[in-house]
Amino acid sequence: MAANAWTKVEDITFVEAWEEVYVNPPRRGQGGLWVRVQQYFAQLRGPNYDRTVNALSSRFRVILLECKKFESYYKSVENSSEGLSEDDIKAVGLINFRHDEGHDFEHVSQWETIRVWI
Repeated sequence: MAANAWTKVEDITFVEAWEEVYVNPPRRGQGGLWVRVQQYFAQLRGPNYDRTVNALSSRFRVILLECKKFESYYKSVENSSEGLSEDDIKAVGLINFRHDEGHDFEHVSQWETIRVWI
């Protein structure tokens, strides 16, 4: 599966696993962050899971980069528009992202999970 494209569900589950491990870091002797993320992710994904630690950390960099880009769009709208709800700010940010980046922002759920750490 490591050569297969990541699915939307897999991305969401992966970021949830990352958050769980990040918030509750491994104790000494439990392995590093990415080893623990891999273990937790495998528990969530089931017996046919086979993403490597390297695949996980690489995917996280991709997701994080996209989330940071979107966060800048979100903040730009938030800072320039009074009276908009959070949902409206997000909607305008998504439109601006698509316009400027040339593709949709596909990691809204992941952004909502990790944005407090961006």
